[in-house]
Amino acid sequence: MKTKTIYLLVAMTISSFASAQNSFSLEEMKTLPKDLQLKNEIQKYEVITDHFTSDIFCHFINKMRVKGEYTRGLDGGEVKWNNVSVAMSMAENAEFSQGTPISYMEDFTYFPGEDMIKADKFVTFKEYSAFTKNLVWDMLAIEGFAWSNFGSLKLNEDYAAKDFNGKIDLAGEGFFENKDVRLTWTGISERNGETCAVINYRTFRNPLEVTAEGMNMKGRSHYWGTIWVSLEDKEIEHAVLYEDVIMEMILPEQTQKQALNITREITMKKLL
Repeated sequence: MKTKTIYLLVAMTISSFASAQNSFSLEEMKTLPKDLQLKNEIQKYEVITDHFTSDIFCHFINKMRVKGEYTRGLDGGEVKWNNVSVAMSMAENAEFSQGTPISYMEDFTYFPGEDMIKADKFVTFKEYSAFTKNLVWDMLAIEGFAWSNFGSLKLNEDYAAKDFNGKIDLAGEGFFENKDVRLTWTGISERNGETCAVINYRTFRNPLEVTAEGMNMKGRSHYWGTIWVSLEDKEIEHAVLYEDVIMEMILPEQTQKQALNITREITMKKLL
């Protein structure tokens, strides 16, 4: 899953001003505060993506866990990755191992803007690159959904986030097209001791086509999730993403297509 990053640049720029803590109530709020600013401080997250591959009749094939630490709030608005690992399992109910460390992701630092869909940003990526690139793109998506239309959301009303719609080149390895991204502010909750806006997002029937690491894949994606955004400092306190992909795939040295169902479950847990 990937989203249109050209519209994320402004939304992800860190403000140098911190907002004071406030009290909020549903009775007083019809829209989310337009003037709430993101604090200029370090934020660190553990990001875990679990992939489950099966045939279209739900017969399990394998599973993979991609795990890493994501830090934002660095000087100049940059972000970075550390301790990224990949673990595979051929047993549906087995625990994941600690995984194989991905050395090229250690201290991988960049500005989260539109350039991060260009092939030259990933020249150091080697094994498992199709999955580690998704770490970058998934965080662009979640942060964009959290912040880019924050002040326009109204309680329990769908918001058509048209800026995210469109066809995106995936670093020269294919494309993904968001058809109709919808955001909904569903209420106020608490995460990590902070009052948060709960924002749901969803988009269905999104075409995708990818050629990477010898594999040719073509299909469609549905994805949806929830983000908890602090109403005190606008930081993301927690986020989840779920994706369901049906695709035809041709593996290296094979000519016959396979029909596969891949599901992904992503958790973005705040550490700092």
